[in-house]
Amino acid sequence: MNPGDVLWLFFLFSALQPVIKQRMLEASRQRLIARIEQKRNSRVILLVHRQETMSLLGFPVFRYIDIDDSEAVLRRFI
Repeated sequence: MNPGDVLWLFFLFSALQPVIKQRMLEASRQRLIARIEQKRNSRVILLVHRQETMSLLGFPVFRYIDIDDSEAVLRRFI
């Protein structure tokens, strides 16, 4: 493995890191919701509205508002 390969792997990991971080956050949120539902023996409806930040190499690149959660809630009741 030469230094060029290591550099490409670094950039590949840096590009995928925000996606992996977001998926881990969503999975953590789903586990917590499932735990609350099991404890209360009821269904939990959650609406999260906040600004997400995407970063590259640790530097914030842009911010966006994630509306996927609100759309999922609306689809559930329509």
